Amino acid sequence: MVIFNARRLSVRRTLNTLLLLLLAAPAAFAGGVPGLEFLDLPLLRQTGLLPAPPAHMVSAARAGYDWSGLPAYIFTEQERLSPPIVDAINRTSRTLDVALYNLQIDDAVAALTRAKRRGVKVRVLFDKAHVSPEAGKQIKAVIDSGIETRIMNGRGGTGAMHCKYAVFDGTLLETGSANWSGFAESFSYENVMFMADPDIVAGYEANFEWMWAQGRPPDQPETPAAKPSAPPSDPTPDVSFNGTMLPDYVFSPRGGTEAAIVRAVDAARSEVDLAMFTFTSGRIMEAMKRAAARGVTVKLMLFSGQKFPFFGEAKASRMALRFKDGRLEKGQMHNKFAVLDGQLLINGSYNWTATAENGNTENTIFTTLPEYVGAYKAEFDKLYSSAREP
Repeated sequence: MVIFNARRLSVRRTLNTLLLLLLAAPAAFAGGVPGLEFLDLPLLRQTGLLPAPPAHMVSAARAGYDWSGLPAYIFTEQERLSPPIVDAINRTSRTLDVALYNLQIDDAVAALTRAKRRGVKVRVLFDKAHVSPEAGKQIKAVIDSGIETRIMNGRGGTGAMHCKYAVFDGTLLETGSANWSGFAESFSYENVMFMADPDIVAGYEANFEWMWAQGRPPDQPETPAAKPSAPPSDPTPDVSFNGTMLPDYVFSPRGGTEAAIVRAVDAARSEVDLAMFTFTSGRIMEAMKRAAARGVTVKLMLFSGQKFPFFGEAKASRMALRFKDGRLEKGQMHNKFAVLDGQLLINGSYNWTATAENGNTENTIFTTLPEYVGAYKAEFDKLYSSAREP
């Protein structure tokens, strides 16, 4: 088993390295955001670089989803988020699973409708509070189009369905902090990332199925549904950070996200950079204090519109604390990511709060791929430089 896992990790790293070399190449010449380039898995196997992939990777390769030209990541003060999302939807030919806290982009609604019309199996899951008692125009348009739609709260009927992700043809994942809304696109600091790691995509598909089973039709909110259970987990956590093994992904509620973040912070050796909309988790704050006590530089950049209950503790521990407004009036610094030691990126929909851990459905990715980590580190440094000290 140890040999199998080691080989599997080596194969995944080889695949990711090759993918991201292609991903980064356009930026080297065009000076823009890196694009995801189509990776021909059968061709790579012919070269002897990869063994035969697992079954879910074979089906993805045969599907032939072409992600060439799509960005690996977007920061909304630099690029609009809607064009690549619409583009990704337009390329979908088989299945499209979307979990959104909120939807307010007309072009995305039109793209979802076109996908359904050309035979794509489209399923959209919304947060119940954004549908009942009254849905917004774009959400209502999705429901009225005949697209399969369900709604749900968080755990046990409380909390929120707070995810913001989509899986295209079971092959490509889009996730991050951003709702598909004009507010996210134009007013706030947000991020979106596209990933094609087969294990991560499969995990997100499993999470979508888990939520879908608990969802209800929007016109039948009391219809029986699956009882709440533990969300899916990464069966082979293999993200290695300073000797600590972390999962590729974690889901909430009560799926171990907070514990994984604490382990990561406890493993940090030099620097923890946090860009967080809201931070109220006592357990994570204790890990931050331990990091600061052992000489790790801790930088906290939080949205200025949220209360921070650990202000005194942060200052006493000599953490560097700054607050950031949104891009425009009433906008937000809505990111939810951390970069540790310039080597590990933690990113997703999960605010570092008890509500995110125990009540909401949330999603979080851990990655050490330098092409993502480096970009998010640079984004943090840029935003932090213009954030205000208390």
